[in-house]
Amino acid sequence: MYKFKIESLNCMSCFHNIEESLKEFDKTINANADVRNQILTVESSRTVDELKKVIEEAGYPVNEVTQN
Repeated sequence: MYKFKIESLNCMSCFHNIEESLKEFDKTINANADVRNQILTVESSRTVDELKKVIEEAGYPVNEVTQN
């Protein structure tokens, strides 16, 4: 599981845009958002670099990544 700090994750609409891009990339991805803290949590077998690329290509720069 990865946690992405995304300062531009300001609302649920932002989350749905990111989630849609991730699901187009890999339908098995499970994503959740903590909009108040601007944290996107992603469960996936894909690499962190692949996920980060998809998120950033959707227009949301990643500020920090942690892995649990």
